[in-house]
Amino acid sequence: MRRNLFFLLIIGFIFSACKSKPAPVLAPEFPAPSLVFVNIEADDPVNLNLNYTLKIDNPFPLAGQVKLESWRVELNGQKAEAGFSLEKSEDINFSVKAAAANGEPASVSIPVRLNMDVAVLAAQGLAPADDYKVMLIFTLNFSPESIPSVTLEVSGLAAFPGVRPPEFSITSIAILKAELVNTRFRVGLKIVNPNPFPVELSAFGYELFGNGRLWADGAEKNILKVNGKSSLQGNLFLIMNFINMKRVLLDQIINLEDVNYRFAGDAQVSTGVEYLPKFKTGFDLAGYSRVFDN
Repeated sequence: MRRNLFFLLIIGFIFSACKSKPAPVLAPEFPAPSLVFVNIEADDPVNLNLNYTLKIDNPFPLAGQVKLESWRVELNGQKAEAGFSLEKSEDINFSVKAAAANGEPASVSIPVRLNMDVAVLAAQGLAPADDYKVMLIFTLNFSPESIPSVTLEVSGLAAFPGVRPPEFSITSIAILKAELVNTRFRVGLKIVNPNPFPVELSAFGYELFGNGRLWADGAEKNILKVNGKSSLQGNLFLIMNFINMKRVLLDQIINLEDVNYRFAGDAQVSTGVEYLPKFKTGFDLAGYSRVFDN
């Protein structure tokens, strides 16, 4: 009898020793944020609006609050101290539901807009550039119900070409024909395209002032195309009417004296760049020039 009892005890011990250890309990994952660049909105090359989407996937079994703690921007690998502003940053403070019972994460997406001021960035030596890589970096706080909060970091990259307005300069002013009433002038103009892609100028209007008075105005009807990283020189022809002008000004022109000039106008610029296919640019050039006879 004792022998049989001992045998049963041995068998029980062996079976208990062979039982599997319980599987470890895995901690649930915290929310996974993503920040995705969407597009750019711009009316000119200086003020750009970069649109992103911030998305939170919450596989956690508890609902919680997501809040923006801080943000920063790196432009072409360098930290930008100024030149960027985050619109409605207070809106990056929202609730996210708990994951579903079947483990399906709860998701929340919100739009994010980052304003980029190229003029301010230029003062820091960060612009202009042929290409931009804007890295927007968020530090988020996730506060689940009943347990301590956690910090989450997410970043999104926007890569796009830079656009710069053409640069204008006066190369010469010359009289072609002088009469008592009308004087025909030729204005030499140089246009520099600092972009790596070609641009086209249309709707090109201008005014020429001499010694503070309007001499003439005009418009260029032909489209001017300037290749990337190159310049174009040409002449504009104007007819100046001296009726009702002071005699001294007419004498200055006829005698080929030096004049203080101002040449101002605007043009429509076509770029072929998706986010800024065209824009209007202005120029206002002033100087002191000899008026040459030709």
